[in-house]
Amino acid sequence: MRSAAERAARAVASWVLRRSPAGLLLAAAFFWFSLQPSLLPRTWVLQGVLSGLLTAIGYGLGALIGLVVRTVLARVRPGAVVVLRSRHMRLWLPALAAVVVVLTYGESLDRQAWTYERLGVDEPGWPLLGVPLVAALVLLVVVGVALALRAVRNVLARRGRRFLGPVVASVLATVLTAVVVIAALNTWAYQRTIDGLNSTMSLSDTVLTPFDPDPPQTSYVTSGPGSDVAWDGLGDQGRTFLGRRPSAERITELTGEPAAEPIRLYVGRGTADSVDERVDVLLEEMDRTDAWTRSVVVVNVPTGTGWMNEQLFVPLEYFYDGDSAVVGIQYSHLPSPIAYLMEQDAAIVTARAMLDAVRERLAAVPEAERPLLVVTGESLGAYGGQGAFADLDAMTAQVDRALWVGSPAFTELRRTAERERVRGSRQVAPVVGDGGTIRFANRISDLDGASPRVTYLQNADDPIVWWEPSLAWGEPDWMQERRDPAVSPYLRWWPTGTFFALALDMAGGNDFDEGNGHLYGTQPLDAWRAMLPQADWDDERVEALRERLRGVR
Repeated sequence: MRSAAERAARAVASWVLRRSPAGLLLAAAFFWFSLQPSLLPRTWVLQGVLSGLLTAIGYGLGALIGLVVRTVLARVRPGAVVVLRSRHMRLWLPALAAVVVVLTYGESLDRQAWTYERLGVDEPGWPLLGVPLVAALVLLVVVGVALALRAVRNVLARRGRRFLGPVVASVLATVLTAVVVIAALNTWAYQRTIDGLNSTMSLSDTVLTPFDPDPPQTSYVTSGPGSDVAWDGLGDQGRTFLGRRPSAERITELTGEPAAEPIRLYVGRGTADSVDERVDVLLEEMDRTDAWTRSVVVVNVPTGTGWMNEQLFVPLEYFYDGDSAVVGIQYSHLPSPIAYLMEQDAAIVTARAMLDAVRERLAAVPEAERPLLVVTGESLGAYGGQGAFADLDAMTAQVDRALWVGSPAFTELRRTAERERVRGSRQVAPVVGDGGTIRFANRISDLDGASPRVTYLQNADDPIVWWEPSLAWGEPDWMQERRDPAVSPYLRWWPTGTFFALALDMAGGNDFDEGNGHLYGTQPLDAWRAMLPQADWDDERVEALRERLRGVR
């Protein structure tokens, strides 16, 4: 009678023999890669999700490759198939791969410690046990779904053989199953989720609650005295933006200089039905407040929810002693990642219409009296703002200054700058032309001695800046070039794996101190100081403003 250990061993061997050896090998390889460092540290739960997902993908790819190889060899060298399918090959190769993964598991987690230490954060607890457990649960879910789909596909194939023959029926059953799944996901999961989010977000944006602030009592902002724009149509982020305006008194308190009341104008998506109508409302507000006579007009392209990041324009309100006008138009109710999927064109269309209209009106102002026109945006706002220009030359010619923070990888002008960069400069910090007009900065020290017209702030470890679909099949330049000190020396590219790793990194991009990940904090203050030097702003005054801005979101 066999012992329990012998029965368990035979059960495991029987299970392995029924699996694809190539699938098991690639599953082990993908699991090992999932444990390697990425741009940012992950919680053990996210690590487990990534490990389970990549293990499932690895097995599926390996099984497909094995099937193709066996099919080809069966026609050209039948003997090789016998060797590949032998009991020893199918047992010992996966076992060897599993042993290697187990032996290197601790080392893989140790490599992640480099990123935790750099950021000064504690390593997650329970990684040794928690990661495999979560990975196993994710793997079971993926396998369960795959088995269910295979069962459906097999039923369709069996019924189709009566009329079409085995080969044609099998192919058509596979295609039909895939089409039905994709259509169902789009209709029942994706579209309904998006519609629900849009409905919920738009409702919260346009319906006031007892917790919302009262309309402003100053005529220098939208919905204030003299404005015809309804307070409830501005959206939650618009109301927040207008309510945070620093008063002239508060500006003088820091600078010691007489200050004007800064102008802040905002048009919510609920204010008007079309982009052109929203732009018309903005122009009417600029006329009402006489924004055209200010020293600087700041066009800020918000993120998907309509958020106007104070860090991007408050420095200019202080630099110019309140003699400024900051304007923006909301183009979506949705968070930026979802807005990109559903309404990415809206960001560009709105930014272009807003900038064109403002530039056209400023062109009618005598040049000697014309205010500076600057444009800025962060994340999806940077994507939309840059999309308003035909090319880099147009951007430097049509506005006086531009500041882009955390531009996503799919931003076309940023990609153009990378393609046209000076030979020898890195993708993470491309040099365009002489580097004096357009400047890329991974840290504020990169702006020392420079006074560019256009500045790109992009942290080297910001996953939103570096994530893109092509990571699934190609290694980017920034991973092959000399590494930035903020990027782990252990980071390696892996087909498919890097794509998912950076995608998960984006979930925690704002969880660290400023200057790391997608959190830029007060860096725009230094960028504006470099682009628009202020003679009476010494280091002491700049640091006083930085303290006032620190922690503002």
